[in-house]
Amino acid sequence: MFGYALMFVRCLLILVLAVAAAGKAWNRSAREEFEYALEQGLRLPKARPLATAWVAGEGVTALLLALPPSVPAAAVLATLQFGCLTVGVALLAAQRRGYRCNCLGGGGAELGRRTVLRNGLLTLAALLLAAGVRQPGATAPPPVALAAVLSVLVGSVLVWQARPLRALVARFIDRPATGSMPGPARLRAGRR
Repeated sequence: MFGYALMFVRCLLILVLAVAAAGKAWNRSAREEFEYALEQGLRLPKARPLATAWVAGEGVTALLLALPPSVPAAAVLATLQFGCLTVGVALLAAQRRGYRCNCLGGGGAELGRRTVLRNGLLTLAALLLAAGVRQPGATAPPPVALAAVLSVLVGSVLVWQARPLRALVARFIDRPATGSMPGPARLRAGRR
């Protein structure tokens, strides 16, 4: 079970870092928002090269987490990255100036407590991976590793499709039954 948990966390961090890096690399507005937050919100000099280095660092960390020999060092690197993000987002959210994040499919959501909490949980996950990866039983056998990978993939698809799935379920629930009376009238008639 311990091996499964570590592999699950490892796959989750790989996915989050890869999506974050790809999103900022290919989405110009996301990268510009990131640069703006670094420059205006955190008052960091040379925001553009710093943002470029950050995106490259996310991608490299995801790759290093995917390669078994480099997992211990990559887990420490991921802990530092998510820790810095958590502190940075907390500082930006505290300013209440409406900084936005296109990260992880947030759709340009305003930075706030939820973003700080999410990044804090990712920091904790990376810290647990860094601490657990050298423990006995940390290596998952291939079937367990496959189960962890599939769990992360299925979970990510469900999260990615959560809004459409909720809309589909709501449409199904709100659809009137194929009777002569609409839903609420049928319920009132049944109580008599």
